[in-house]
Amino acid sequence: MAVTGTAGLAGRVALVTGGGSGIGAAISARLADEGAHVLVGQRTPQTAAAAASRLAAPHRSLDVAVADLADAASCRALVARCVERFGGIDILVNNAAVTGPGASRPLLDCDDEWLDRVVGVNLTAAFRCSREAARYMMASGTPGVIVNIGSVAAYAAQHHATAYTTTKAGMLGLTRGLAFELAPHNIRAVHVAPGDIALDERAGTPAPPPELSEPQRWWERHTPLGRRGHPDDVASMVAYLCSAEAGFVTGASILVDGGWLSY
Repeated sequence: MAVTGTAGLAGRVALVTGGGSGIGAAISARLADEGAHVLVGQRTPQTAAAAASRLAAPHRSLDVAVADLADAASCRALVARCVERFGGIDILVNNAAVTGPGASRPLLDCDDEWLDRVVGVNLTAAFRCSREAARYMMASGTPGVIVNIGSVAAYAAQHHATAYTTTKAGMLGLTRGLAFELAPHNIRAVHVAPGDIALDERAGTPAPPPELSEPQRWWERHTPLGRRGHPDDVASMVAYLCSAEAGFVTGASILVDGGWLSY
């Protein structure tokens, strides 16, 4: 049977971009476990197939679609696919991003082709998907929620990540703009800023295992709670923000960073 949580998302329809791995997979699973119908967006047929296998469960109403969000037409098609598959869209989670080593380059090494992809996937796609989802949400007249997955990088620069921090700061601005413009239509927009999130079995351990890299150790030393975060830490917050319990929360940025920015 489905997992029963406090969010109560039964019957809601959610689209999670980049929702097949890491934080995105945890969000997709949690929303589906809360009763939502979830469409997961993935960039390639191979990653889509892997996501479908990873997230499948008898109690989950969940499907996977292929979309390269660097392409404008793919953004429109992904939102339309969600409406076609589940009859509407109530929740959009803009999670897809170029991140990690793929988003880290010294400033002078950021050639235009690379920069266009990082900005296109991390920020422009979120704008496009939000615009398309808002059209359907406004037409339906039911409450809508747009959740933008950002980063503490929206608030603090990181080594060789000027392009990445620019896009994450942009996600914060996008959230505030959406919240202001869409509030009359009963559509909320919120920003979630994760800190150091471990994407493997080491997540949540109280002390760094010997195999952790020095950058990972640095993050743990500077996180007051003394551990790395887990994707479920982010997914729990997203599920709450998508629920009626957070009905008076919009335009806000929620830190899920173990206190890192307060260090």
